Amino acid sequence: MLDIRNATILIVDDMDPMCKSIRGMLKILNFGKHFRYGSNGAEAWKVLNEEPVDFAIIDWNMPIMTGVELLSHIREDRKLRDLPVVMVTAEAERSIVAEVAESEIDAYLLKPLTVRSLEERIMNVVNKVNNPTPMMMYLKKARELEDAGDLVAAINAAKAAMKEDTSSSRPIRELGILYYKNTDYDSAEKCFAKAARMNKLDVFAFHYLGEICLKRNDIERASEFFSKAMQISPRHVNRGVNFGKILIQKGMVRKAVAVFDNAIEISKDPLNLREEIAEFCFNQCAYNYSITLMEFIVRQIPDRNDLLFKLGLAHESINETSQAIRYFMEVEKKDPKNIDVKMHLAKNLIASGQAIRADGILRALLKLNPENQDAQELLKKCV
Repeated sequence: MLDIRNATILIVDDMDPMCKSIRGMLKILNFGKHFRYGSNGAEAWKVLNEEPVDFAIIDWNMPIMTGVELLSHIREDRKLRDLPVVMVTAEAERSIVAEVAESEIDAYLLKPLTVRSLEERIMNVVNKVNNPTPMMMYLKKARELEDAGDLVAAINAAKAAMKEDTSSSRPIRELGILYYKNTDYDSAEKCFAKAARMNKLDVFAFHYLGEICLKRNDIERASEFFSKAMQISPRHVNRGVNFGKILIQKGMVRKAVAVFDNAIEISKDPLNLREEIAEFCFNQCAYNYSITLMEFIVRQIPDRNDLLFKLGLAHESINETSQAIRYFMEVEKKDPKNIDVKMHLAKNLIASGQAIRADGILRALLKLNPENQDAQELLKKCV
């Protein structure tokens, strides 16, 4: 039983005045005996793993680790997953509500908070915790059976939960996930399709439908389902990036670029994400998009010699010799002792008919490494 008056409550918000305001309202309500704090999800996660907490009030929009990311960690942890959580957000957007629902939030509150709204939400959550519905009890049983490795019994428990509340899409979705984990993709697809019809904001359902289509190599339908999931909750950057990578591997570069561009636009760290995607595309020989991303980065950080060199390699790979030369020369000026750069620069100079310039580069290379046979062979082409 959750005794909210004697509970240890974790308050997580990056704004200290908001933390104090929430605690003040809880004091007025006589809720909570002990209080713990976190200014972001990472700090809160550390608290949760160091000491017992009975209830959490978490802000959605925080740096380092968002409220939704923290929720995902909580729900995936066997010891913490049943922790009652109220999410606080200042943005009454459909995508945020969908994200919250996806993370199995117990309740959410829109800012500005009031004592009355806080009391109402908390008491509603406490009542659900202390008086779980039969559906929730069966879902909990299904989860315990899954943890024990008995997927068949877990599926039966999820079916029982579905019978207890035919109006809720949650047990149907949970049943679909269990079927999916048991590799019964036909049954899983039926469950997710039904959950999606019942709740058009069920991001999980659309995401899993996309995953099932990918396993069947039905890229077109997978693209439709993943796109739908991102339209509902576009803030899930990882979902978009992973889908884009799959599209690249399938050779669907144009669609991948659109997905990547959307992910970059909504990312909290777009520069690093550009580099991650650029590296992946480079390794997958999707050079044109990789070039676009790397050129953006070096405009922001001109001293990235590693990216300038990789830009030369990318242009070289698609036979854009003059562009390759330009980047290799830029790197060579900054790093005149780099043998790899000199070799690539010489090769491209020869390919563009500039043998005399290549000769000078190769002789400089051989002064650094007289035994370099590749350079010796290449020098013969300059005669």
